[in-house]
Amino acid sequence: MSFENKVWGMSLICLLSMMISCGPLSEGSPAGTVANPLLGSWQMTSIHWVTKDTTYSIEEAQPGLLMINPSRYAIMWTPTDEPRVPFQKLSAPTDEELKAGFRSIVFNAGRYQYTDSTLTTEAMIAKVPGFEGGKQYYRFTLTGDQLTLTMFDETYPDGKKPEWFGRYVTTFLLKRVDN
Repeated sequence: MSFENKVWGMSLICLLSMMISCGPLSEGSPAGTVANPLLGSWQMTSIHWVTKDTTYSIEEAQPGLLMINPSRYAIMWTPTDEPRVPFQKLSAPTDEELKAGFRSIVFNAGRYQYTDSTLTTEAMIAKVPGFEGGKQYYRFTLTGDQLTLTMFDETYPDGKKPEWFGRYVTTFLLKRVDN
């Protein structure tokens, strides 16, 4: 399969990840339970990679969304402080444009579990082939329509950890854009 076909496949995966997050809505919370405060769509406002002695930040995040419905999630974001560069010819990008486009976005979607302060996601589809079944672990705080989401751990489907594990955490600041 050519690199171009692989990237077009990745574009299709991105579209499918958004569709996965749009499953059926719940009929409401069962009697005696508290509604999930994370439900809705959240827009990235800033991103921070925090190490023991340094924080690297994107204070004005490029477009990014976290969408959570009663049983699924989807997250898509841009890990750069500059806007993504459009292809010169949308239907025929160069190999360099394809590589840059692939590197300029992060996404996955699937199932999740949450507590009053944690969110654990399990990818059903991901930008990185092979991460399906992988998990990401977040702590969160919610103040009004502001969500602070800190990814502190990740486990690959084979049980291994990424190289960054234990060296830094990634904190996303998001604002609710709809319920």
